[in-house]
Amino acid sequence: MSSDPIADLAKSLDNFVTAFRGLLGSNRQPAPGSPAAREAEGEPFADEWGERPSSDVFAVTVLLAASCTDYLMGVVDILQARNTVYASYALTRAAAEAAAIDCYLTDKDIDALERLRRTTNFRLDGLCEQISMVEVFRSDEAASKVAHNQTRIEAFGRSGYRHGLDFHKAKGPGKPARLGDAQPSAMRLMGPAIDKDSPDLGATYQRLLSSVTHSGLHGLTRFLTPLQANEGRPGEALAALNVNARELAVELVVGPLCAATLAANLTWFTGWDASEVVGPANAMLLTWARIGAMPVPDVANKHGFIKL
Repeated sequence: MSSDPIADLAKSLDNFVTAFRGLLGSNRQPAPGSPAAREAEGEPFADEWGERPSSDVFAVTVLLAASCTDYLMGVVDILQARNTVYASYALTRAAAEAAAIDCYLTDKDIDALERLRRTTNFRLDGLCEQISMVEVFRSDEAASKVAHNQTRIEAFGRSGYRHGLDFHKAKGPGKPARLGDAQPSAMRLMGPAIDKDSPDLGATYQRLLSSVTHSGLHGLTRFLTPLQANEGRPGEALAALNVNARELAVELVVGPLCAATLAANLTWFTGWDASEVVGPANAMLLTWARIGAMPVPDVANKHGFIKL
């Protein structure tokens, strides 16, 4: 047992994130013959939504992976500095959600059109959110932005229809325009990224991290540690913010685990050589499981990547 388990958590996560970021930085295109390359060959879905829509899918998946690793590097810095508690939960939530969305887009069990539909819905959500952000401003620039986004949304709708997808217009906040079924919530997506056989686990983790991120009272009071009775004020006690290594490992492992699952999905989709990522991923999951006194995540059997 290490004399500094928090340092072990940080170091193992740092090694994995560094390797994952290195993989993203050293590759600019999917490997020949990979699913990403095959689905983009000849761009069979080229239309108003873009001349290279399947290549755009690849770009989106890489962007999400980059954001996931960026958030996790922030968790590394926090664990190493040991000068904050709440922030590590907020960054872990952001990393896990980015990875979960990316796992949804790089699912091995869907075809090229379904992958494009899912990615397009992700883009439509962004376009609708941008409209909500700027439409309250009374300026020519804001009006131009709204008009441009609405034009893009309509183009996505027409293209989707030509490829057999039903288009649904936006219906207010939280209900963006979409093709076919709506994009599942982050709470629903996090489950498969952790364990496809235990969807409720993802929802539980999402609620836990959100309680801290959104400053819910049940989240803010999680880390209050009583120190001593408050002399002169009966019934009150002094308290401090604190958390131990085991709690961190158990409650933040969802970030590293979702990222490891994403690494499995992304390297399958792109055909990139994952050999430099597998070792650090193994070590990270083993370290976090040891410090958290929990079972080693079965990523090998469920996702075909990590071999423990």
